[in-house]
Amino acid sequence: MRAALVLWGSLMALSACSPSEKAQTGDGLRSDIPLRTVDYFVKNNAERTEMEAVCTDWKGSQRPITSWPAVVTENCNNADTARYQLIQKREREKFKKQMGI
Repeated sequence: MRAALVLWGSLMALSACSPSEKAQTGDGLRSDIPLRTVDYFVKNNAERTEMEAVCTDWKGSQRPITSWPAVVTENCNNADTARYQLIQKREREKFKKQMGI
């Protein structure tokens, strides 16, 4: 009886997935990356750009962010923060130049 309930529960969980979710294999989604800090991504533009491509792949997978590996979530957040810091720095430098400072 218990086995039947477990099997029924599994079938119900699988039937709740959309066709696009069932077709997802996870191929091409990288999680074999070391954890990097915001400061690291600020100093290493090529690494940040590569991480942003990995993040784009994960976002495109339509998997809930809570199911992502922690290293991917942290690196995506850190790369995004680094990008914003670089944009802010450029804008500050542009403003200073315009003000003659």
